[in-house]
Amino acid sequence: MNVMPALNPYAPRPPQNSPALMREVARRRWMADQRRERQRTEKRNASQVVDRVAQIRRLRPGRAAASSLSPVYNMFSEAILRAR
Repeated sequence: MNVMPALNPYAPRPPQNSPALMREVARRRWMADQRRERQRTEKRNASQVVDRVAQIRRLRPGRAAASSLSPVYNMFSEAILRAR
């Protein structure tokens, strides 16, 4: 993995393989991993929304108005669940 350069290239650098430098490298790698994981999660969540709509349309082709994302469907299903 590449080591990111220091924010200030003229700042004094700790000696190579010192604990301070290794902590800084580990912190930067952790931050980069967190950012990548967040982006991956956002992308996955966005694709799942599309997949959910496609799945509803595929499973119930004749019931476009009664998709589970529809408020009418939600009211209907709540009334049936309350009646049980």
